[in-house]
Amino acid sequence: MARLLDCFSALLSFGLALDASIAGGRVGGSCEDAQRRALALLDEARAAAQRLGKPTEQIESALFAMVAWIDEVLSRHPGCEAAVAPLQMQLFNSSNAQTEFFHHLSALPADEQEVREVYWHALALGFKGQYYFESSDDGELGKLKDLHAQQLAIRPASLDTLVDDRITPQPYGVPDPPGPRDPQGGKRALLRTVAALAAVVPLAYLATHLLTHTRETPLTLVQRVEQQVQTYACADLSATQTQEGGIRVAGYVPTAEDVIRVQREVRGLPGVTEASFDLNLRIWPHCEVVEILKPYQARNRELGHGLKVEAASAHKGQLREGDPVLFRVTGPNYDGYLWVDYYTADGAVMHLKAGRGQARVRAGEIIELGRDIPSSWLVAPPFGTVLLAALSSPVPFSEATERPPFELASAYLQRLRESLAAGELGVRVIADTLFLETVPR
Repeated sequence: MARLLDCFSALLSFGLALDASIAGGRVGGSCEDAQRRALALLDEARAAAQRLGKPTEQIESALFAMVAWIDEVLSRHPGCEAAVAPLQMQLFNSSNAQTEFFHHLSALPADEQEVREVYWHALALGFKGQYYFESSDDGELGKLKDLHAQQLAIRPASLDTLVDDRITPQPYGVPDPPGPRDPQGGKRALLRTVAALAAVVPLAYLATHLLTHTRETPLTLVQRVEQQVQTYACADLSATQTQEGGIRVAGYVPTAEDVIRVQREVRGLPGVTEASFDLNLRIWPHCEVVEILKPYQARNRELGHGLKVEAASAHKGQLREGDPVLFRVTGPNYDGYLWVDYYTADGAVMHLKAGRGQARVRAGEIIELGRDIPSSWLVAPPFGTVLLAALSSPVPFSEATERPPFELASAYLQRLRESLAAGELGVRVIADTLFLETVPR
């Protein structure tokens, strides 16, 4: 029976050929053309997997891996500038696939070997993601490849030992016999060479013509800096130019190491003579939650729907040790349903369902949450930043019956992203978020 990986054969062939042409400096088509072709092949892969009866969640997870891989290939295309939305944004509303790929991979259950096989092949074919700085398999990326290779149904051969592995019944104690002589081999080789030249010369002429007649508008300094800051995983950064002509970068990064890295790499860009920074920390999973919900927050704000979340038990943005976690959510200006998540400081999430049985919330209705939370959910260590996120939809949330009340954010965020990207929650989903600090008394 065909495996899930087989459905992506055409996409993998296209991506490898594109990568080879990019590396060889002979790209003929535009980035948009390559994206359109990739989208068509992704649609074909999804349809093929559906015909095989593969589970929808596994199909979407595999598609995410393939989108992350092909986006990384496309990022090397000379025509794919920052203005071109990557496929991950178009299909999964994500700009952080370089990190999410590994979150998804680590969360795969042991029985989803076909999905793991797709992820492993993306790694084997060159996907690096957040490990872009590694140039060999001696680092963490190589360890991940080996770790997940051992969990595949058919373990790949080790290239390091393949030359010494005895994989056939031949007598290894004696030298290999010479192969049979082919008297016509020379003629056939000559004919193949002539045929290859006949095909390559017109293509080379066409490529030269396209390259010499293409005039791309050079990026401004701010655009080049903006292009650079969009490459950081789980970050929300923007670049502007000051009145004095310097560069200012502001926003959020997930770790203290990223603060230093952004400053160093922006200052190292050609043309940057003066740079200032206003960088703050927004750790994972909070950075990923904000990224996922960003367009839905913008919709709520720009269209004036009025969805709002507040912390009734907070004082000046802080929840003190021993305090109950009480929240107040004001529904939007239409009847619908609410789904509220509380993300802790240590990477967990609690789902606060607004009304048992998914009761419909009237327009502008105020819902109080947290009074029925068990005592174990009083504010307690570890202290730090917590995040409350509220979603509103005109249709019920299927997650209400599928998710446990408490789980790791790594398991939940993949499903949330896929549900939003697939339109399962309706076309009018909106969101609001609230950051708080938990502190000792």
